[in-house]
Amino acid sequence: MWKWISIAIIVVILLVLAILLSRIRLKLDIAKHDNDDRAHLEIKFLYGLMKMNYDIPAILITDLKKGLLYRLDRNKNIHKIDATVDSGNIDTEKIKQFIHDIQVLLKGTKSLHRWIKHTLSHVTMSKMEWSTNISLADAAYTATSTGILWGLKTTLIGFASSFVRMDCTPKLYVVPYWVDRLRFTTTLNCEAKISLGYLIFSMLILSYRIWRVPGGPEAWKRVFSKKTENRQVNGEE
Repeated sequence: MWKWISIAIIVVILLVLAILLSRIRLKLDIAKHDNDDRAHLEIKFLYGLMKMNYDIPAILITDLKKGLLYRLDRNKNIHKIDATVDSGNIDTEKIKQFIHDIQVLLKGTKSLHRWIKHTLSHVTMSKMEWSTNISLADAAYTATSTGILWGLKTTLIGFASSFVRMDCTPKLYVVPYWVDRLRFTTTLNCEAKISLGYLIFSMLILSYRIWRVPGGPEAWKRVFSKKTENRQVNGEE
């Protein structure tokens, strides 16, 4: 009797350790070819047994009032059969609301920025490839824009490397198109991973920081319940 109980306990402990030692892997692919914009995010965890896929097949920038229109597809996620579509727009009002929500969460959490920085330091970037081709229909302007893009890319990668671990050498390319018309294409491919066990630990720390602030749990509940209601309204539309 005790022998089988001991075996069961050992098996459970090994399973828990296997789960905690597994990694969450993220793969992001973004491609822009002139007016064609596409993005795909794949999340794998539990050794690839669980997958989540998100696609943005189109991004349309309209005017200042409507802002940026988008469509988000969730394809074959955890249950491998569900597929939902969200669409909406990002305008100035939503940006203001987003900034306000961030301020609310900062006030409702003890040292939230420190928690974010510490959590990101455990993210490992295993692949980074960013290629851009550009033409401004003029040789001088194209050459100048190429240099500006190089500087912008290296600055952004340097900034990102101060937050996450770079386990790879970023491959950056900027290629000028010597043609007499405007043209812009770019592709970004990156992969990152983080320990599932550490992420669970980090979530527990976040919960502790929220509970330490008076009114912290209520602040988070207000922000995320409002976002859920907005998604439901958009879905009904």
